Amino acid sequence: MVTNSYKHVGFGHIVVRIFPDEAGAFVYVEVWDEGDALPVVRPEDHGATGGRGLPLIIELVQAWGVRPLYETGKVVWVRCAL
Repeated sequence: MVTNSYKHVGFGHIVVRIFPDEAGAFVYVEVWDEGDALPVVRPEDHGATGGRGLPLIIELVQAWGVRPLYETGKVVWVRCAL
């Protein structure tokens, strides 16, 4: 997710937060960047040299999403089982 932020935004700050849920069964990872463009899951292209990051993340986590912020940027988050 950090690589995607760096690659697609290319400017500003990137902040990573990692924290457990209240029950302790999951961990959340959030990546905040200053870009306004939301992530897009594209159709699989076997000839492409990129574009596999988000589909890979989706397969490995329990849930994911994106929160646009009122100020600049967005937060992309994932929930992973411990």
